[in-house]
Amino acid sequence: MPYSHPSTFMAVFPCEAVHARGRGVFFVCGIMGYVGPRPAVEVLIGGLRRLEYRGYDSAGIALGMAQGIHLVKRAGPLRVLWEELEQNPPPPAGMGIGHTRWATHGGVSDENAHPHLDCHERIAVVHNGIIENAAALRIELESRGHRLRSETDSELVAHLLEEAPGDLLHRLQAVANRCEGAYALLAFDLADPNRLCAVRRTSPIAIGFTENEVFVASGAIALAPWLKRCIYLDDGEMADLRPGHADIFRLHDLAPVQKAFHEVSVSGDLPDAGRHKLFFRKELFEQPAAWRSVMQGRLDEAGSVDLSDTGLTHETLSAVQRVLFLAMGSSLHASQMAVERLQQFAQLPAEAHLSSEFRDTRTFLEPSTLVVAVSQSGETIDTLAALRHARALGATVVGLVNAPGSTIARESDYVFDLRAGAEISVASTKAFTTQAVALDLLASALAAAHGRGPNIESLSALRAAPTIAEDFLEEFRLPNDLVERCAQAPGVIFLGRGQDLSLAREGSLKLKELSYVWSEAFAAGELKHGPLALVDATVPVIVCATDSRHAVKLRNSLAEATARGAYGVSIGADLNATMHIALPIHDATAAYLIGTLPLQLLAVAVAETRGCTIDQPRNLAKSVTVE
Repeated sequence: MPYSHPSTFMAVFPCEAVHARGRGVFFVCGIMGYVGPRPAVEVLIGGLRRLEYRGYDSAGIALGMAQGIHLVKRAGPLRVLWEELEQNPPPPAGMGIGHTRWATHGGVSDENAHPHLDCHERIAVVHNGIIENAAALRIELESRGHRLRSETDSELVAHLLEEAPGDLLHRLQAVANRCEGAYALLAFDLADPNRLCAVRRTSPIAIGFTENEVFVASGAIALAPWLKRCIYLDDGEMADLRPGHADIFRLHDLAPVQKAFHEVSVSGDLPDAGRHKLFFRKELFEQPAAWRSVMQGRLDEAGSVDLSDTGLTHETLSAVQRVLFLAMGSSLHASQMAVERLQQFAQLPAEAHLSSEFRDTRTFLEPSTLVVAVSQSGETIDTLAALRHARALGATVVGLVNAPGSTIARESDYVFDLRAGAEISVASTKAFTTQAVALDLLASALAAAHGRGPNIESLSALRAAPTIAEDFLEEFRLPNDLVERCAQAPGVIFLGRGQDLSLAREGSLKLKELSYVWSEAFAAGELKHGPLALVDATVPVIVCATDSRHAVKLRNSLAEATARGAYGVSIGADLNATMHIALPIHDATAAYLIGTLPLQLLAVAVAETRGCTIDQPRNLAKSVTVE
């Protein structure tokens, strides 16, 4: 199988994530496993290639054969591993596991790459997540004479399995109950051929099978070339996998669990940035089509919003008296915008919470509160944990996700599918703006349910936004002076009020994600309460002004900065700035979306000027989760 690996396809996404209560950071790397008649090496590499976007720094495979385990693992991109396999072809094998690792315990090296083996090289393991009691387990194993070859917490699992009694399923159960934290594990033992066993504690696992084979991966996208349906493990579940079937059990007592099948709705084709060369640019230009997709069947020409596909009826929405959003990163910025919309149009109290803080700060919810969990991947562990806390407090939950089969979707009462399509670049473009469109529709539906009536002018502008955006993207050119100044600046300040504060935050996030230029976003009124000390002639100050109601006060804030020598930029309303970027629409609802585009274009242009790796920013991953 040739390895055609376009140089642009090195996006970093997260190995997914974390434990329910601890404090740590880790990512969901790529897991792939197979048993069947096909050459296992081709299936493993094919699946791992589809998981590359999650982010990783090493890769490896372990093939199970009668004569032993054939282990190959290399630091660096997957193509390094494939080149090794091409130069030294492994023996034929129909069983194996593979992994793309994002370093947590131990640096980036061949030794620390997965899979890991036991002392006798009869057991192979791959692992996503973190084992929190790894230090104590390492001391125990070394005291009993185990030879540990790596610095990882993952290798400990192989050695613990070596010691455990019983068959592979019971041994993995015992080991999982000894390992504290959140993780996914996949293992095989040569003593038990044609069998894989997996366990999930937080990190995702998808499983599918045909008559004579079985597949397992950390994401359904890895299964797409071979399967149209899969099942997902839930937290605290194990899988006993053999060709033709998968038996699922509860981890704590091995009671059988019946699972429903889900459609594998993603394409099996490998992602391709095409003429744009960068996935960030490709997805940036896909935004108008994504907005149309999220509105299709939900917003008609008369301005009526119908969310029946989400399960949210007029009766359900009319019972809502408060809305609380749970989100992180760009999803939080979209949620903060939605708070403005709800309070303005639906006249409902609303809050946007950092998911990571919610469980520590909220001990009660009003029974009439609707909780909206906003997550592109639907696997963001902070948001998932906050969702579970909200449900424990009695809340009704809507999962607003771009992955309808994800954990957040499965654990929500209602699912609002973004329909944005795959987003490969780590830094979000279309997922963020599609969230904004979806939340506009939700705010309008809530307003109608509470007798406020639709805002026909704003909804009409929302319907027109995709066409306006397409024209804008075709014609707009960033001023070179702005790009150069931001590329050379020690820092950039973004300002806004109301919905424009959330836009300023998103613009600041994009700039630092892609270009590594230090930037901060402030409420414009806060400028003179401290941040003004940062302003001098080297610091661009970019003011988001897509809502003209705040134009006068924003103009005053910008004047405070330019009086100190700042290079002032306004986007939207003309604020007498040194540089003004006009938008082709003035309604605040649509102007917010169009105003996002020059901010995204600025971030990528500055990153290109500085020679940054745009689709794979350093230290970042697509579904990073923090606990």
